[in-house]
Amino acid sequence: MEHISSSHPVRRSSPSPSSKLRSSNHSLETALFGLSAVIYLATRLIGLERFPIYFFSDEAVQVVLAQDFIRDFFHGYDHVLFPTYFLNTYQYNLGTSVYLQVIPYLLFGKSVFVTRAVPVLVSLVAALSVGLILKQIFKSPYPWAAVLLLSITPAWFLHSRTAFETSLATSFYAGFLYFYLRYRSGRLRSLYWAVLFAGLAFYSYSAACAVVALTAVLLLLSDAPFHWRQRVTVLAASGLAALLALPYLRFTLEHPNAAQEHLVMLDSYWTKPLAPLVAKLGQFFTEYGRGLNPIYWYQTTVVDIPRHVMKGYGYMLWATIPLLVIGLVVFIWKIRQSRCRTVLIALLAAPCGAAMVAIGITRVLILVIPAAILSAIGLSFLLRWIERLLKNNFTPRLVVFVLLAGFNGYMLWDSLANGLLWFSDYGINGMQYGAIEIFDEVRQYLAVSPETNIILSPTWANGTDVLARFFFNDPAPFKLGSIEGFITERQPLDQHTLFVMTPDEFELAQSSGKFQDILVEKTLPYPDGEPGFYFVRLRYVDNINAIFAAEEATRRVPQEEDVVIDGQLAHVKYSYLDMGDISMAFDGDLSTLIRSMEANPLKLEIDFLEPRRLHAVTVQVGGVPTQVRVELHPVQGAAPLVFSQTVPATPDPRPVVFEFGNTYEVSTVSLEVQNVLDLEPAHVHVWEVTFQ
Repeated sequence: MEHISSSHPVRRSSPSPSSKLRSSNHSLETALFGLSAVIYLATRLIGLERFPIYFFSDEAVQVVLAQDFIRDFFHGYDHVLFPTYFLNTYQYNLGTSVYLQVIPYLLFGKSVFVTRAVPVLVSLVAALSVGLILKQIFKSPYPWAAVLLLSITPAWFLHSRTAFETSLATSFYAGFLYFYLRYRSGRLRSLYWAVLFAGLAFYSYSAACAVVALTAVLLLLSDAPFHWRQRVTVLAASGLAALLALPYLRFTLEHPNAAQEHLVMLDSYWTKPLAPLVAKLGQFFTEYGRGLNPIYWYQTTVVDIPRHVMKGYGYMLWATIPLLVIGLVVFIWKIRQSRCRTVLIALLAAPCGAAMVAIGITRVLILVIPAAILSAIGLSFLLRWIERLLKNNFTPRLVVFVLLAGFNGYMLWDSLANGLLWFSDYGINGMQYGAIEIFDEVRQYLAVSPETNIILSPTWANGTDVLARFFFNDPAPFKLGSIEGFITERQPLDQHTLFVMTPDEFELAQSSGKFQDILVEKTLPYPDGEPGFYFVRLRYVDNINAIFAAEEATRRVPQEEDVVIDGQLAHVKYSYLDMGDISMAFDGDLSTLIRSMEANPLKLEIDFLEPRRLHAVTVQVGGVPTQVRVELHPVQGAAPLVFSQTVPATPDPRPVVFEFGNTYEVSTVSLEVQNVLDLEPAHVHVWEVTFQ
């Protein structure tokens, strides 16, 4: 044997060309992946307050609830310590999103940028997850492709720049898929992280609950043999899942009707009592199919509310269709592989939550995660084929990276430069533009004239009271109100009163004939230059008392209408309404309501054209202290039977049930619903009257 003298240095063999290639390939892959994450984050944070062009109440409420949570010593409005879900107006539907805003609120206060930046940073979980799935699970040298393709998915580009809870649920769901795939590839402890991220997604957004649950069930069945072999790990993970389910169990026990009420608020077809089960199932699968329909995702025309759309882009870029198709074909071909089945399961599960109500992009946003993975697999397939033809030349991947990165930059520029003018409807049915601008203007106005009594219209956006609490401390130094209230009845009005009106309200004030000396002090324009908000001072005309007296006399006259109730024609006399049609009180739909314009009590007199046998009446009323009086007029001409109940205040509307003990044949039923603590004029709400 030949010996090498210790006095001479050992000669190491030089790396082979193949190892050099692998090393350079790995270095390039790591560099591009890191750069893609930087590009992703930059295209989310730059101009974050400017696009989307609105700041919506569903964003502001996250911080407002976090503020109240701290103020109330970590209790919710229902006095529960560390509540599972927070009450958002009339429904419990916010959980994780509120808790995530607590520390940022304590550190930075209420800020549009910070409020949106929190879910933006969380959305990095989604970007990194899809990239790591490609890198670690599918061994692709192009993990950056998944990050950049997700980034330029228009539906995700827009919503990941908002504080909507749907983006949080989507991000956590992506983390759930990543850690599950790690577990399935042999890293067993990753299952605990998968369960944790699934729980975070579940508690983030109502539509995600069904998606997470269905995904978990399908994965349990799909990989059952593997789970059985790892049953010790699965059992421990099941214990963690049970622990994470405890808050939901507590919530269900405290609010057993919350899920049903939430579906009612969303006008879900599942809550329609007269619809047969077959029809409801048919509606579900129709909506589900629409959620998977490529036309919905790729068409560039507006199919949902404009504020959820990037004009001209579609929800997914049509240019990426071939990539998605290739990825889909590859995964179906390799469906025996668990990793491919997992992504396909995520794709199939994504629309199920939205299908419970109706497909809308916020409800079905989770689908962008499996779509990005499939598209990236399709792109990887093409790049590998091209690079093999070019004998491992890295030029194609660099070109594609530059193109994708460049398009990220283009979308950012386009949204910031042109997004303001994509849609011309800036009002409540459109973009609901103006929260940042109008409240900033009001703040400046009060700084100059603090004695001014500002009355700001709430009609230009949903939840303007929430927006007011976001931009100002309690109590706000102005009032929310409309000029319509001053047109309906006489209210105090002097030279210190300043109205902030929408264009429609300004036109209404001018045409009402009730005001004089109308002075526009300032106009705040919409982005297209048209008037958006008018700052107006005015006073009543001299004969205003006579005008109001004549109108009041007219409104005191009961209204009359024929209405079909349970298939039977009835003649109804009722107090003057300013909201809803009288038929809505008898349509079996708890999402519709009527409201008296000023009558308190609201009176209904129902004359059945044919006698009606009754043993119970249910009246769905609002949450204020309410007295309900029911008077039955028997057919035989006997004395009327009178029943009355008074119910205390509750957070939500609720039914007042009258069970008579006997069955009576009646010709007429008279109802009076009174807000106990209010005098006239007052608005009395009735959601439904049911006869049994």
